[in-house]
Amino acid sequence: MAGGSRSILVLVAMVVLTLDQTSLQVSAWMGGTVHVRLTNQLEPSNATVTIHCKSGDDDLGDHLVALGETYEFSFKNNIWDSTLFFCSFDWVSGSLGKSVSGTFDIYKARRDQERCLHDCDWLILETGLYSYTLRTKIWENLYSWPQ
Repeated sequence: MAGGSRSILVLVAMVVLTLDQTSLQVSAWMGGTVHVRLTNQLEPSNATVTIHCKSGDDDLGDHLVALGETYEFSFKNNIWDSTLFFCSFDWVSGSLGKSVSGTFDIYKARRDQERCLHDCDWLILETGLYSYTLRTKIWENLYSWPQ
């Protein structure tokens, strides 16, 4: 094998190994559509939650989501890994006897590319927002409602 061919082979092997270790992050911005799903599980309140999500470019408006229903939206990540969507949540808790409001970064590219890749699922519970994490395969509380 000639010296040039050997160098190319080593370079290809290095690229493959690098992509294998970062495949989740690479694939998230290389043409993949990200789906964010927010499911209302506000029991025992049985409350309808108002969700309003936006990014620097898009305002998705208000959405009323009843118990057991899901609001979802999709988008493409930018190549700078700076895509950000934040959502505000408003509902009345029967069990707490008060209005509850909160705002949270529901999608941050650098946080979520590896955590949930293309499917970011959230549960809206009376204790906070829970998201499914691929690596741990558990629902994690990433936001608690302000007291």
